[in-house]
Amino acid sequence: CLPMVRARGQRLASIQLKGWIKQVIEAACDDVQKSTTSIGLRTSGTVRLPTERERWSVLRSPFVHKGAIDQYARLTYNRLIEIYGEGTQSHDATKTVHFLRYLEHTILPAHAGARAKVTLFSNEVRAAAPSSSSGSAATSHSSSSGQS
Repeated sequence: CLPMVRARGQRLASIQLKGWIKQVIEAACDDVQKSTTSIGLRTSGTVRLPTERERWSVLRSPFVHKGAIDQYARLTYNRLIEIYGEGTQSHDATKTVHFLRYLEHTILPAHAGARAKVTLFSNEVRAAAPSSSSGSAATSHSSSSGQS
């Protein structure tokens, strides 16, 4: 499993912004872009993800007029911004964590209709336990208990 390395560096985090008002989401994305460039982080730019549409039909009358229906729709706008850097153990990773704290405490409260889902990426790999040393210890322990 090799980490994905691109010309702009390794992907450190992705921020998915959602909201019901398009202008609020666009303003939040602009603020994220400006803040990351002022800190010195590289981003992918704003990627527009598909808009989710929810639709409801409600009867106006509870009794006779079944043809009288009100129809409502709610659009959820989605945007994605990815942050790139040199690696997960570099100075860019520290900048990313500080930026995410700034995003949580400053940018999102300023844009009341926006919410964010943040994913941090790491290239750590779990090391397998050495099977030869643990296996020999278990066999010697069982043979000594059998003699007692």
